[in-house]
Amino acid sequence: MFAGLPGIGVGTLFYVLTALVMPLVELTRLLRGDVSPTRWRLAISQFCFGVSIVASVALADRVLTIILSDHSINDVNVGRLVNKTFAVNAPESVLAAPIMASVLLLIGVLAAMEVARLLTLLKRPETPAPADTTHLAGDFEL
Repeated sequence: MFAGLPGIGVGTLFYVLTALVMPLVELTRLLRGDVSPTRWRLAISQFCFGVSIVASVALADRVLTIILSDHSINDVNVGRLVNKTFAVNAPESVLAAPIMASVLLLIGVLAAMEVARLLTLLKRPETPAPADTTHLAGDFEL
């Protein structure tokens, strides 16, 4: 088991991706004529938070790269820690990046949730139509 790096976990990744997409969603609503200044303020503030998280992770990566600039350390990545052969054969592979583990896990979780949602919809029993009780209203007098 590996300790995660702060800022690149599945929860943070989901939040950042959602925050970065919020202005696009509001733009589509704007084009449909559904304008809400409150939603725009929320979307812009969340977008700024998402950008600041990405910037802080990028800055932390640069700082760690400078601190660990020892020539005996080639690269700090999950591929090198898990399998030295993989790191030697494909050191620049995107699959060797620590963030890729979070991306793949997030895709897996979202796919599993969609499958569970679809299975729930398929297994939902047919609900009978409610009985018409309007004719009973006149039967009772006080």
